[in-house]
Amino acid sequence: MNFENFHKPVLLKEVLYYLNLKDGDVIFDGTLGGAGHTVEIIKAIAPTGKIIGVDLDSQAISTAAQKLKNFTGNVILVKDNFANIGSILEKLKVKKINGFFLDLGISSNQIEKSGRGFSYVRDEKLDMRFNGGSTLSAYNVLNEYTEDKLKEIFYKYGEERWAPKIAKNIISYRNTKKIKYTGELVDIIRRSIPSHYKNRRKGHPAKRIFQALRIEVNKELENLNKALDRGFELLEGGGRMVIISYHSLEDRIVKEKFTGFSGRCICPPEFPVCKCGASKQAEIITKKVVRPLPSEINENPRAKSAKLRVLEKLK
Repeated sequence: MNFENFHKPVLLKEVLYYLNLKDGDVIFDGTLGGAGHTVEIIKAIAPTGKIIGVDLDSQAISTAAQKLKNFTGNVILVKDNFANIGSILEKLKVKKINGFFLDLGISSNQIEKSGRGFSYVRDEKLDMRFNGGSTLSAYNVLNEYTEDKLKEIFYKYGEERWAPKIAKNIISYRNTKKIKYTGELVDIIRRSIPSHYKNRRKGHPAKRIFQALRIEVNKELENLNKALDRGFELLEGGGRMVIISYHSLEDRIVKEKFTGFSGRCICPPEFPVCKCGASKQAEIITKKVVRPLPSEINENPRAKSAKLRVLEKLK
């Protein structure tokens, strides 16, 4: 695999602008990927600044190390989950950071070249683990979860209307043999969605189920929640969080966290009194979500669903 050949950093100019970078800053980049954002961030904080680049994928770390070999004095690469920002910084003896950046999109290379079953247009073994050392894979989920549990994650993480039918057909199929390949899963999904509805749906019919499986396998939403909470604690006053998300579930978490940090109550409307204990600790910089320009989308179609939000911690 070669991340460098496949990765196009999304909303690069906007990320650099909103991070409000200065020479000497310490930046946490929790989604290193192809290091497209990382290289440009380093240029803005050099010669004395440092960036801590984190990724779960060993190949991403290896490729980034080559790409960043001219910036060894400015970068620290760590193979870990960004949710573990607290322990990562503790090991590095870093007490505070000036910027926290996440690009939550799965890299083009992971979809197209990893061989781990992220893509519904290739027949590959069902895996979907970002971290190959993790015990839970898409194979485990599909072949071991109950029908009710499958239905739950397809609704919750994929917002899939036909979740009950798909879950039922998965159970029926695996009663005959294990589901090992993405092609088998795609066939089950296609047979589960009525043809008249399938023709009206935007995108591939398997897109939502594959998203749901990936989120479940990698605990993506749980890790995002943890990372935002701990990352905010470790952010220096005046420092910024810049987050790019790609689907409504991620964006909702980012929006609600930022709303809470800014002091606005995030309790459900039916609560008679506030129970979230919101207090103003930060200012939301992007009053409206920032999206890519049409020119960027034309050049990089994967940027189409990107949404950027920015928060600045009070001094």
